[in-house]
Amino acid sequence: MSRRFSWLIALVIVIASGALMGLLGGGDSAEQSPVAVPPASESARADVLRRDFPGGDQVPAILVVTRTDDGNLSPADVGAVTTAFPGPPPQVSEDGKAALTVIPLSADLSGFDLTDKVKELRATAADELPDDLRAQVTGGPAFGADIANSFSGANFTLLAVTAAVVALLLIVTYRSPVLWLVPLLVIAFADRVGSVVGAAVAEALGMSPDGSASGITSVLVFGAGTNYALLLISRYREELGRTHSHHDALDTAVRRAGPAIIASNATVVLALLTLLFASSPSTRSLGVQAAAGLVVAAVFVLLVLPSALNLFGRKLFWPFIPEVGATPLTDSGIWHRVAAAVARRPARVAVVSIGALALLCTGLFATPVGLSQTEQFRVQAESVSGYDTLAAHFP
Repeated sequence: MSRRFSWLIALVIVIASGALMGLLGGGDSAEQSPVAVPPASESARADVLRRDFPGGDQVPAILVVTRTDDGNLSPADVGAVTTAFPGPPPQVSEDGKAALTVIPLSADLSGFDLTDKVKELRATAADELPDDLRAQVTGGPAFGADIANSFSGANFTLLAVTAAVVALLLIVTYRSPVLWLVPLLVIAFADRVGSVVGAAVAEALGMSPDGSASGITSVLVFGAGTNYALLLISRYREELGRTHSHHDALDTAVRRAGPAIIASNATVVLALLTLLFASSPSTRSLGVQAAAGLVVAAVFVLLVLPSALNLFGRKLFWPFIPEVGATPLTDSGIWHRVAAAVARRPARVAVVSIGALALLCTGLFATPVGLSQTEQFRVQAESVSGYDTLAAHFP
């Protein structure tokens, strides 16, 4: 593959990917909260029927008010709540230490639109109520808003941390100040394309892509893409020790590593597609998005990465540039001995490995699955603390 041809391939794929991203658009999937309830579930059917009743187009947010000194509420305190939130009078608890009022919200609000509305309620409570009163917004809308808000900025954080880990891994592996940049940039671009393509495929299949699936897909694309890149570059480096032409070395590396990369990618993609059998819409969408993202990652590693590597040649491995005739690193070391042992007794190793995995899987039978609504947050959320306050004063 010539240098000019490499430029052409890389340029065509980048332009085509950019056009595809522009055509499909980023959408608003990253702003959507997960849809965990199957449409056929009882709660989902009840939600559909609810709209036929008067006021069914609204859902209640609950404002719980207590004093900061945990004392009894005075008539003036209750009046302040009524003034800040006109409507039905607040209900005071039997112990006189808490009051609640119901604030109707549109049932059509979801995602960050719901988050903004709940933020507005909380800001109003903070601004309009006296400083000696503590206000907490809870209820279904508040839980939904806090869950949606938990994904705010999560994709960027996941992407930044994942990219940093990948960069560190590449630097440690190849001990080159420049080599790590090439696969990292290729995989980063593949991640952006994979996210758009995955969301578009999910929407085309009638699914609802959300922020959590987008974040998980990015991590999978970076992780799998890095593995594919390591395999290809390792084979490329090995071939550079056998020929003076880095073009021939790269062609051989792609031919030899390509089948392994495709097989690995197909295995993971098929495994992810089994999520289509899940009952949760979010889980099904995750399977489709992640599978599409990994296919894009494999395409970029097999087509774009070789073109990028071919542009720079041997000097990309500086300061440890492979020399022709050097002893291949794969012919020695602990992993060479492990591979040789597996090759000598493949059946025995397979039986022992499967048995060990089966033994380790027995722990899953006693593993609790699922979280309650108040257990879904790693940090304290106002919807959870408000719920606890509500339960304490309105048993």
